[in-house]
Amino acid sequence: MKFPSKETIARLRAEYPAGTRIELVSMDDPYSKLRPGDRGSVTGVDNTGTIFAKWDRGSGLGIVYGVDQIRRVEPEIRYETGADFFRDAAVSHGMEEALGICGRYLAVQLKTESPEERQFCRVLFAAMTEASVGRADPDKIVYPFPYETAEERMEESYYHMSSGRNAECAKAIDESISKSCYKRDHYNLAMAAMVSAHGYGFERVKAVLEYNIHLRAPDGRFSRDNKAWASAFDLPDRAFGCAILNSHASLIDGFATHFRKLYQELGAERFALPGAPEASHVVHGYEITCSIWFDNQRGFAIGHNPNAPDPFVCWQFTAENGARDFYWGRYCGSEKAAAANYAARTLAHMKDELCGEIPNPLAAAEMSAEQNYNMIDGLRNNMAVPKSDLTDGQTHEELRELAPEALAGEKSSVLEQIKEAKDAPRPKKESGEQKHNRSKNDLER
Repeated sequence: MKFPSKETIARLRAEYPAGTRIELVSMDDPYSKLRPGDRGSVTGVDNTGTIFAKWDRGSGLGIVYGVDQIRRVEPEIRYETGADFFRDAAVSHGMEEALGICGRYLAVQLKTESPEERQFCRVLFAAMTEASVGRADPDKIVYPFPYETAEERMEESYYHMSSGRNAECAKAIDESISKSCYKRDHYNLAMAAMVSAHGYGFERVKAVLEYNIHLRAPDGRFSRDNKAWASAFDLPDRAFGCAILNSHASLIDGFATHFRKLYQELGAERFALPGAPEASHVVHGYEITCSIWFDNQRGFAIGHNPNAPDPFVCWQFTAENGARDFYWGRYCGSEKAAAANYAARTLAHMKDELCGEIPNPLAAAEMSAEQNYNMIDGLRNNMAVPKSDLTDGQTHEELRELAPEALAGEKSSVLEQIKEAKDAPRPKKESGEQKHNRSKNDLER
């Protein structure tokens, strides 16, 4: 047997110091009770390159260099709640990637039997949901019009795109129900509802469920409450013709019950339309309630005026220097009709255009009216009051040098305060607090 060089042994000792957590990948020993996936802690590396470990199974077998294989296990990160887990993922990876990471984590936990783990995932999903309010995702918008209307509006492609997404959603619901079976005839339907809602959006999952239960209204295996809920379905049937659920009726009914509870608790009606909720901006007597703005300086908005003959309107607007010009309004007698126009018009632009932040109407009004960029606080003509100059012309640096006591009470800058906050020691958690373990490997799932 050829032994590794001194350089290789030095590298192994540096890579696997005592205490390093490792996981067995493979071992060329038919008599060993260790199996791939077993974990342990390194106790040392000898002069032949063998890595000895104290295995969690109780074994003390060493890993022979060049024969057996192991991998390092990163230190565990401890999270008290699912919200902490999502927040750390968002800080480390960015919002977009964090939603994907946490969505995959939820899918991995579909079979969990632990009540603690289920609650952790419930809080994690709530944090993900709150963070995605107003996010513009064309795949999660349900096209609201029948094919004939889509043809008139020259939006057939969006009708077909949404119809195909409905079929995918139905298939995904069936898969999540099936995968949530953690024991014979025991299912984590609440977890399955969270996974489906994360992947396809509340409104599409809701529409697919309503369509399927409404389609099978005579079936006595569906509860009376769920049938009454599904009777509100009024979207074009042809768009859901391929969105048929194949799971057992009792499982679909249980899934719908958990989904309805989740929908109600999280106020999921907020996710029915893309864009951001808005209030206090009035245009021609209509208060803007929801709007979305694209990088091409164009956007859409819904307005509401309860005293108008047509109390709702869907406007298009353009923006210049933060100020918005509203036009091409489609006035509607109901909120539902305005929302349908908003969804369809928005969907047609979201496919190719990036979304931007909604301009601040107050800032736009002040800047356009008085060019007063330093006092954006809701008051007109509010130029800063000039302060008396008591320095006799000295600069700040001269005052700091000549009379430092005069500046003793001055506050540090915002950047300095942020730096101080980052450098400040964080308070230690009490030893009695419960913590939830999540490893860095979970983040990469």
